[in-house]
Amino acid sequence: MVIVDTEKCIGCGACEKDCLLSEIHVIEGKAVPVNKTCFNCGHCVAICPVGAVRPQTGEEEVVPMTAEDCRVDSENLLNSFRFRRTIRTFQNKKIDRKDLEKILEAGRISPTGMNSQEIRFVVFDRDLKELTERTLRALSDLAEDYFADPEAPKGMVAYSHMWKRMNKQYFEEGVDRLFYDPAAVVVVLANTKYNKLTPPIDGAIACANMEILARSMGMGTCYIGFLLRAVLKDPTLKEYLGVKEHEEMITAFSIGYPGVKYYRTVPRKKDKVEWR
Repeated sequence: MVIVDTEKCIGCGACEKDCLLSEIHVIEGKAVPVNKTCFNCGHCVAICPVGAVRPQTGEEEVVPMTAEDCRVDSENLLNSFRFRRTIRTFQNKKIDRKDLEKILEAGRISPTGMNSQEIRFVVFDRDLKELTERTLRALSDLAEDYFADPEAPKGMVAYSHMWKRMNKQYFEEGVDRLFYDPAAVVVVLANTKYNKLTPPIDGAIACANMEILARSMGMGTCYIGFLLRAVLKDPTLKEYLGVKEHEEMITAFSIGYPGVKYYRTVPRKKDKVEWR
């Protein structure tokens, strides 16, 4: 929902052309919002050259800016993707809460289907003991299910042996091979009540943006897909994570300052691109 300052509006039509839902029109030289099916994407606000269009709520977040103000060197950025590694060894060092909030901000402002903005984060940045124990127990129970299934895929049986080893290492040796003793674990949740198609993609985009920002701040991450498997096995773990009605867990990642240093990139499969 938007408001137009008719004194400022110059009737250029940029907002009308950029509106996906045709929710704003230039009539007699002035932009007129419809505000019926508007889902607050903000394109009309961002594209107005004179600042005549403004949102009904959240105006304090609108900052004058152009692409030139935030341009990133493409070669450096591409090289950062090449150099990116999953981190499984973290320093015993806390992340300042303000820095964590900055990283979460990168997720909050990420694009979502229908501009739903229904991605939510649960952050464990204190004691991870209960989360780790609950998850490992659920994975151990899941392993028994696969061991008892004669038709279980070989890959899942291999994972099951891994889960059993992880369980033993943690409870008998105090070694965390699940989250890897990070500074924090971020769980990504999405409301799927009105939109079941895009939330997994929305969550993935938010994770990618948070990870890129985290790496720019000297941190590293590791996606923990095993937590999702544990949640599917143990409903009480889902409750512990605070997953609300109509919400689904998308993924989770450990985050912290790397305790390991890399010196080169690694090979990847050749691209699979079809040009038409």
